[in-house]
Amino acid sequence: MNRALRALLVAVGLAFLMPSPAHAEPAQATEADALFQHGVELMKADNCADAVPEFLKSNALDASAATLLNLGTCYARLGRKATAWKTYKKAAEQAQAEKDEPLRERALQAMSVLAPTLTKVQIVAPKDAAPMSLRLNGEALVNYDGLPIPLDPGESVIEAAAPGREPWRHSVQADDLGATLVVHVPELPATPAFQALPPPPPPRESPTDLRVPAAIIGGTGVASVIVGSVFGLSAKSSYDDSNQYCSSSNCTPPGIDLRDSARNKAAVSTWTVSLGLVAATTGVVMWLLSPHRYKDQRATARLAPTVWFDGGYTFMAVAEHR
Repeated sequence: MNRALRALLVAVGLAFLMPSPAHAEPAQATEADALFQHGVELMKADNCADAVPEFLKSNALDASAATLLNLGTCYARLGRKATAWKTYKKAAEQAQAEKDEPLRERALQAMSVLAPTLTKVQIVAPKDAAPMSLRLNGEALVNYDGLPIPLDPGESVIEAAAPGREPWRHSVQADDLGATLVVHVPELPATPAFQALPPPPPPRESPTDLRVPAAIIGGTGVASVIVGSVFGLSAKSSYDDSNQYCSSSNCTPPGIDLRDSARNKAAVSTWTVSLGLVAATTGVVMWLLSPHRYKDQRATARLAPTVWFDGGYTFMAVAEHR
């Protein structure tokens, strides 16, 4: 401990000679004063480790600049310089509220002496990142402005967290007097439960059902064969009727007409039956190639594991049509 700091602690230590002002209820003020006086006695005996709890309880019952000033001095003697600096700052604010300028000046002087010896940390959050909460040694940094924060000597832990993101933790050693440690918080990765799910596979294209057009084409073909067969029978009948009017290749006019009619009917029969057979065959082939989906739209359930924040596993059934 350098001479300036030691001299300051001695000077500030004189504050415990001043009574703690009473602003609380009489009973609380009496208890607060008793705790304050006990803390002073412990401080005189160079027992700041036990004096700190007494000053804290006294200040909780009845806030006092004198109590905070002595508390800051005890922290400084215990080597907790950053905590001492923060406590002196509170003491200066309390003294100003109490309109006690001498105590305020003493607190500000203590802060100015401690400031060059403090190790500070500056936390830099990633730009354009989701809002995150920061903690320093377990204490939440509410509305952190990005300015350096004094640290007590030893290890300090910085934590960052955000909804749906993996928590981040980093430790630093506050051993370099007067140094400012700059800590960059990385972009927090998404937790497994919040990671983007892979896109679903494209729907499988089902073969076209050709049974209806196959039935129509096949039916048309069958009908054509039947019609062609009727024309064929009619052609034979006309030819047979012409025989009574024909002798060898010589025919009378009625026989000629009947044979001409038979030839025309035979031609129609040939084309109609031929086309009908092609259509019927096509219909049969289309029917055989058409998918027979007797078990369509049957949902099968599969179980998919999902990971949640607490690290446990749950399963959900998903219906998938095949």
